[in-house]
Amino acid sequence: MALPRVINGMLRTKAIYSVSSRSVVSHEPWKPGPYPKTEAERLAAAKKYGLLPEEYAPHPDDGLGFGDYPKLPDIGQDSKSEYYPWDCPEHNRNFGEILHVHADMWGSDKGDPNYREKARFPDWQRVSSLFAAVFGISGLMLSGDYLCKRYRPFMPKQWPQENVKYYTYSDKYF
Repeated sequence: MALPRVINGMLRTKAIYSVSSRSVVSHEPWKPGPYPKTEAERLAAAKKYGLLPEEYAPHPDDGLGFGDYPKLPDIGQDSKSEYYPWDCPEHNRNFGEILHVHADMWGSDKGDPNYREKARFPDWQRVSSLFAAVFGISGLMLSGDYLCKRYRPFMPKQWPQENVKYYTYSDKYF
């Protein structure tokens, strides 16, 4: 009986809420700031992201909300060398490396922005081979269905005598 009173008292005094709010992690230091308008803001943003001032170029201020986040080259995870000694080899990343704005779309299980450079065949050839395979197989199936019988031929059941009933139930109910 004493345990519910203790829990109820803790809830009334908000002890649980104050303990849980102490361990909240803030993401404010990693959020992009406003678009840099002066050279001093540009240098501060370059320092914030760990880039040299000549390497830093923010995304254009076109209203998408990228702010001062740096504009990085479009290199997907699969386009990076797998033989380089990465800190995190399963993601081909080093510790402290800046992520691209679209890094969530360019993982190894997702798309790659540079797939055309690594593709063995051009896009038109892959699409045309897909259509050729689909329509070729369907044409073979339709022509085979038309030309070949898929069932065994049969004749009507042969009875020993014509016009004789071979069943035992009565016709009065039918």
